[in-house]
Amino acid sequence: MSNRVCPQCGQEYSDTYRKCPFCEEAEAEKKGKTLRRRGGKRLSKRKRSAGAGGVMLLVMAVVIIGVMGYVFFGEQIASFMGIRTEQEQTDSLGGEDDGAVLPVSDDEDEQDTDVESNDGTGEETVGTGGPLALDYNAISIPAGETAKLTVTGGTGTITWSTSNENIATVENGSVTGKAGGTATITAAAGEETVSCIVTVTGEPWVSDANLSLNKTDFTLYSDNPDVQMKVKGTDSPVVWASENPNVASISETGVVKWVGKGTTNITATVDGQVLTCIVRCR
Repeated sequence: MSNRVCPQCGQEYSDTYRKCPFCEEAEAEKKGKTLRRRGGKRLSKRKRSAGAGGVMLLVMAVVIIGVMGYVFFGEQIASFMGIRTEQEQTDSLGGEDDGAVLPVSDDEDEQDTDVESNDGTGEETVGTGGPLALDYNAISIPAGETAKLTVTGGTGTITWSTSNENIATVENGSVTGKAGGTATITAAAGEETVSCIVTVTGEPWVSDANLSLNKTDFTLYSDNPDVQMKVKGTDSPVVWASENPNVASISETGVVKWVGKGTTNITATVDGQVLTCIVRCR
């Protein structure tokens, strides 16, 4: 017993059949008859191969699905598999400085990498060289909060100071707001100095010192037009102002000048207090 291949339909069948059983069945189905036979052994139909074209289509479909899945669900897949993006890796290493002044705790122990020693007296020893500079020229902090100023460049010991410790204090670059107002923080190394204007928000500080003016009421004449004003009882910077500059003006250093006839008030604002002097111009 052997197998044959039908030249018409291409199916393989046993030689126990006289004719191709597949063709006979097809012919019987066309005529609406039921085919009955005995004996013979028919082989099952062979599955046709999808061929190289079908394989390529399948591969392309898999690639397209994979690309679309990565585009729309890449982050979820990476998170599920524990893969971190480049940005996440950068953030985990500290990321980049966004330039903001952030409050720091009063018990901060770490100092900047360019600091070699710290004796806790408001001085730092640096050795980076180059021009002395601060990372900020002006900052704003609430009263009771602390912000860190960082020095770059300079050689030797850095000495920190504040123009008004009632507004803001500084120690080794850590600036603490005390009361509402403005103070200047200065860092000095050798002959170099750099400064930062610190604005503290909150209730303003008012000195309880007994402050007074060297003059409270005086007359100016056109032939003797200048008078020096001073505030007694403080060394803090004074903000001078004239209520009527067309009558008398006053400089930043407190020098009153005759401008025209009339009467005006000169005010001195210092340490939260406002002091007033009457000026009569003749």
